[in-house]
Formats: sequence, structure tokens, C-alpha cells
Amino acid sequence: MAAAAARGVYNKPAPSRLALTTRKRAAYRSPMRKTSFAHGKRDLSGLGHGLDALEWLAGQRGGAPLGDIARAVKMSKPGAHRVLATLRRRGYVEHAAGGVYQLGLKTWELGRAVPMTGLVPVATPLMERLTRQIGEGAILGVLDGFEVVYVQLINGPNPIRVHAEIGARIAAHCTSTGLALLAHLPPARLAELLPAALPATTAHTITTPDGLRRELARIRARGHAVNLGGWRPEVGGVAAPIFGADGVAFAALCVAAPRFRMNRDWLRRVPPAVTVAAKHITEALSAAAAPKPPRRRVGAGHG
Repeated sequence: MAAAAARGVYNKPAPSRLALTTRKRAAYRSPMRKTSFAHGKRDLSGLGHGLDALEWLAGQRGGAPLGDIARAVKMSKPGAHRVLATLRRRGYVEHAAGGVYQLGLKTWELGRAVPMTGLVPVATPLMERLTRQIGEGAILGVLDGFEVVYVQLINGPNPIRVHAEIGARIAAHCTSTGLALLAHLPPARLAELLPAALPATTAHTITTPDGLRRELARIRARGHAVNLGGWRPEVGGVAAPIFGADGVAFAALCVAAPRFRMNRDWLRRVPPAVTVAAKHITEALSAAAAPKPPRRRVGAGHG
């Protein structure tokens, strides 16, 4: 025992409780530096759940109760309640009558702030002119991932027409709007977005990547897309791309109609009108973005 003590085995003081706690904290922290979370590769769970709740609520007319939201975003009711309470305090969610939650005014304000380079205000009068010309409604859509999002809608005068809503999302391969946009993507971007499997919504939906690529080549050759029943069996549409200053199509103009009206005369008359209107929108956007020459001052140069 004495020899051992002389060698310094038993003469070390026992570690204090504070030292043990510090070691445990260090042991807990150090592995976290190597995780994907520490390098920003995982979502912050609260933020992710909040965004999931907002995106799901956006598709629910009239809102939804807490239990439905919790199931949709795969959370417990207490956890979903905490997330919704935070969103409610910030104005993104409202707790309406009947105990349902719905989107708040702040989400609308954010949506209006999304930069569209003046697309909607520039396109709207030209869409209205197209609607008067052909007697059909016009839809303006943009690509978000592999989905088309409708950002403007002008209803036509015909009482029997295609029902669409601003903010609606549809898989791009199912609609003429999406096909027109996909056809004019840079090849690398198309390859990045194109999923391995294309779900069918009708018997007329394109369901294979090879089939889609062949259709996109035909669209590029003729300058517009035609869709007959790819989204709904009884609905068809024609769409033409709208190009930005960089020459890349970032929006498309669509005319959708019941298929019974899309006869040979309709298909001869409407696609050229849609293509011309889309071209005019492209030109109007370019003119709006061009720098304005400085105004000459009255009397300049006359001393």
C-alpha cells in the first residue's frame, strides 16, 4: 500500500461533483460536432414542423382542427399545439371559430412580397385581351420544383369553363403549363428535377421519363404545349412559354377548356393566339426592365 502510494496511484484526490458534471457535458457535446445537424444538413425540427403545418393548411379550405393538423405533420397534439401557438403569435395562423386553425394575414403578406419581376401586373392586361379575343379563360403559371403554381387567373365568359384557383399546385407533367415550362428548361436543370416515376392522374397522363422527353422535344419544335386529358379526363389546355431577360422560360400562359370544345377549329384558332400573347408578355417584361433614358431638363444647354 505504501509503495503504491509512493508511485502516485492513491494520492490523487477524488474528483469533485462539479468536475464530474463538466466531464459529462464535454462528453455529450463533443460527438455533436461531427453530426450532420452541426453542419446544417438537417432541418431545425420546430421550423420544419411549422412550415409543414403552413403548407398543409394552405390546401385546406376553411381551416382544420388541431388533431387533423397533428396527424398531417406527424406530431403529437401537444407538440402541434406549441408550433401553432408560435405561428399564431406571429400572425401566420389564426384560431378561428369552431376551434379550427387557418392561415393568417402574415402568410398573405409574405406571398405578395415574393419577387415576380412584375410578372402579374404586366401580364394581366394582356391576359384579359386574350380572353376577350378567344372567349376562353387564361391562366398564368410558374414552376416550383416539379410542380406548376398558378399565380394569376382571368375567367372567360363561357358559363362552362375549367375551374382553377390562384395558388393551386399541379404536377408539371400533367398540364400544358408545366409541359411548356419543362420543355424550355436547360437540360441539366430538367435532369435535376425529373423524378424517376411520373404518377398518373388519368389514362392520358405521360408516365415515363422517356415519353416525357419525346413530348418536350415536340413542344420545343412547335413552340407551344397541348395537353388533352393529362390532368382531368374532361379537361385540356394549350400553353406557351414566357421568357426572362436571360432567355430562360420562367412562366407560361395557358388557356384551359373542356375537351368537348377543343375541336379542330379550336385547336387551329387558339394555340397561335396563346403563343402571340405569351410573346407580348415577354416583350412587355423586357421593356419594363430596360433602363429608362434620363429625362432632359427644360432649357438645358441654353445658358
